Amino acid sequence: MKVLRWMDESLERVACSLLFIFFTFFMILNVFMRFVVGVAISWASDLVLFVFSWFVMFGMSYCFKLQAHIRVTVVPDLIPPAWRRYCALLVHALLFLFLLLMVYNGLRLLGDRSIANKYGLLIRYPMWSLYIGLPIGCALSLIRIGQNFYREFRNRPAAQ
Repeated sequence: MKVLRWMDESLERVACSLLFIFFTFFMILNVFMRFVVGVAISWASDLVLFVFSWFVMFGMSYCFKLQAHIRVTVVPDLIPPAWRRYCALLVHALLFLFLLLMVYNGLRLLGDRSIANKYGLLIRYPMWSLYIGLPIGCALSLIRIGQNFYREFRNRPAAQ
């Protein structure tokens, strides 16, 4: 139970922090090596791309958890306050369906010939380990969207 609570409260934050530190270190190291020493680390850009893609997937989920994504509020601002809750529920439901589609297509992509039994150019990591970040990040986001939907649904509509 403690593990699940930690995952709910801290998984994305810790993963994003560690991944950000990791890819920033290798970017700075490669810039230093290229412009100061004069010899770039050939595999550093490949590693940074790999780590950054995982960072984006965990970051997407973390932003859904915090409800920190950019929002267009033109429609909710035009409708009566009593209907704004329903608009938010609709947005959560549409996001949930979109992310469900992304998980499905991300898993289908893993079986594609362009990915199966292929390896990264310089580091030689299996390509599936890069592409599996999409369904994992979207699945984590599904959990966060579900939590947001539940919170919004549990709240009572604004008094008129």
